[in-house]
Amino acid sequence: MLTTRQSFDSQETICLKEIPLFSKLSRAQIETLWGMLQFTAYHEGEVILAEGDCTRDRIFIIVDGSVAVCKNGRSPLTHEPLEYEVELRERGEVFGAMSVLDGQPLSASMRARSQVTIAILDMKLYRREKRSRRVRNIIVTELRRTLSGYVRSALDHKVDSLRQEAEFWHYRDTVGGIVIAALCLLSAYTLALSAMPSFESYLDVNFALSPFIIFVFGAIFIPVIALSGFPIAFFGLSLHNWRFALLYSVSTSLIFIGVAAILKWALILSSPSLAGVPVLAIGEIRIGDNEPVGIASAWFWGAVGLYLALTPVQEFVARCGVQAPLYAFLQGPEWRRRIWSIFVSNLVFAAAHAHISVEFALIAFIPGIFWGWIFARTNSLLAAAVSHFMVGGATLFLMNFEAFLHRLF
Repeated sequence: MLTTRQSFDSQETICLKEIPLFSKLSRAQIETLWGMLQFTAYHEGEVILAEGDCTRDRIFIIVDGSVAVCKNGRSPLTHEPLEYEVELRERGEVFGAMSVLDGQPLSASMRARSQVTIAILDMKLYRREKRSRRVRNIIVTELRRTLSGYVRSALDHKVDSLRQEAEFWHYRDTVGGIVIAALCLLSAYTLALSAMPSFESYLDVNFALSPFIIFVFGAIFIPVIALSGFPIAFFGLSLHNWRFALLYSVSTSLIFIGVAAILKWALILSSPSLAGVPVLAIGEIRIGDNEPVGIASAWFWGAVGLYLALTPVQEFVARCGVQAPLYAFLQGPEWRRRIWSIFVSNLVFAAAHAHISVEFALIAFIPGIFWGWIFARTNSLLAAAVSHFMVGGATLFLMNFEAFLHRLF
């Protein structure tokens, strides 16, 4: 809706002098100016001026609200028309002035970003009398100063954008290199383990060879991370806030173990084929063709100790080598980046256990999602490793979930 103001008072003098374009005018000159202004209100999202329009010697001053400077373009993916917001103009700023000076159509569109009030100044009305021409000359001088400021600001903004873009692509390139190295190493690790004899259960053969391969590939990740240029906290290797991380890991892991025990108990009750299967069942450790050894055997506790030693190495590879870099590499909403980084890292983690058995890979994947969530929540390798040992140790050695799932399916 367009309205023209006719009355004038001292309050409006103060209001207009707050606008940089009119700051050099006297009260009498502002009073002359006032009668030439027209005020228009626009709703949020409404186009004030379209790209290619001619302003016809009119200058637009933002009295209240904000206006987006938009440029027409095309989507890089679909090539469909798309409008890009390149700048935001606030209260007291002007637009359309360049067309007044060079007579050319607008090179960008102006769209209301909020409820906005615009004062329109028609420069053609200042060519009739001497007093008006004096006001016009002052405004044109300030207008040139304002546009010069816009040009300098645009140049500084362009330089900052180029610097940030260069830093961003260096960041993406470095993180992408870490992800590629991690996936290549994990693939080599899986192939190396698959070349070994098949396991009937964890540690069925070669107490030394399998852990040796895991430790070697874990060690290879150390220079990859050290040479990345990122701080160790980026990979969750910091002890900052370790008390909270440890408490959070232990408490949530106990809840997870309790839920796993209840789930196993419910499946036993609901399936006749599982009748008589105990909820707590000590995992069987079989060495070669010998009979399984129990909890009283040194081999059993050797397996527990080896599992404890391997746990931080496995979490180091899965969380520091895959999940953290993948989360940094992905773009989009926070929740989507976290979900995909956790899911993909644990898919790789589970695939690395497929040489043991499908059941074991499933055991690794499901709690692996939980450990990935703990890592994302605490950004602590310590928290993820402690949870891995607690949950993995309970499900393997105290509830024998591998044999349970094998019988279930």
